[in-house]
Amino acid sequence: MISKVLAVLLGVVALVGELPAQARQVAPVSAAKTAEDPDFSALLKRARAGDSSTYVDVAFHYLDAEDDKRDVDEASRWLSAGVAAGDPEAMVELGNLYFDGDGFPEDHRKALDLYRRAADLGNLDGIYNVGVVHEGGGGVKANLVEALRWYRRAADAGSEIGMFQVANAYQHGRGVRTDLGQAIHWLRKAVEAGSASAMNDLGALYSAGEGVPQDDVEALKLFTASARNGSAIAMANVAVVHHNGEGVPVDYVEAIRWYQLAADNGYLPAFYRLGAMCEAGEGIRYDQDVALGMYRRAAESDDPVLRQKARTAIDRLEHGDDEDPRAV
Repeated sequence: MISKVLAVLLGVVALVGELPAQARQVAPVSAAKTAEDPDFSALLKRARAGDSSTYVDVAFHYLDAEDDKRDVDEASRWLSAGVAAGDPEAMVELGNLYFDGDGFPEDHRKALDLYRRAADLGNLDGIYNVGVVHEGGGGVKANLVEALRWYRRAADAGSEIGMFQVANAYQHGRGVRTDLGQAIHWLRKAVEAGSASAMNDLGALYSAGEGVPQDDVEALKLFTASARNGSAIAMANVAVVHHNGEGVPVDYVEAIRWYQLAADNGYLPAFYRLGAMCEAGEGIRYDQDVALGMYRRAAESDDPVLRQKARTAIDRLEHGDDEDPRAV
């Protein structure tokens, strides 16, 4: 097992679940497919001829274009045409433009109206996104009870992200009294529906023995499934399991591999942990420059706690310190 001294050096390596809603930005989901038609001119010709099934794809062609070719105004015109034609996907995507305000006037009330219209047509993403607006505020008074009602409606209709948010609400007391039993029930349903976030969170509960029997094997199974479905946090959790030797032999090389995967997928705490392993000479030759590079990437985080830990580590290496992590 990892020593207490090294655990401090690593910033107390611990298994983590997805952040509760109040600690992260809840974003609306997208209903549309990215346009992949190599012959855009043909797609545009169909749209101009009045084929409303192409409007969303045409809009995404403009939204996904690089740099100066990106044209949000043109995309919004095609999405507005889709809304006028009664297309719920166009309603969701135009709502997302209003919600995000990325090169477009931010207006959560207009986003809510569009999401509601899509929801009235039975669109799952529209139903879920109504919950997001009620939870996130932004010009619309936050109402966690109402948000949960819409998440539950999405969940009952088969939305995996809706199921996960219902579980999150019960686990963290968001719009309902905390109930770990209900949280686990909804996490299991979300796992069955394919939610990577739910796989990771249920794995964290098995690792801690919270609400379920403590089971390192089941935890690793769930973390690995979540990681293979793209969860960077789960990739880091697989690394922690191998780093700490939780139900498996300690394997620093395997831990580094999974931390690197997490880092490559944008999980900045993994850079800090890679820096600490490099500084301690675990599974990799001690290299101060490499460790500094990893800490500097971690210091780019928006998380003030992680940012401060990384800066402290950078200062230690740049100015010297009595404690040599290689001796741990």
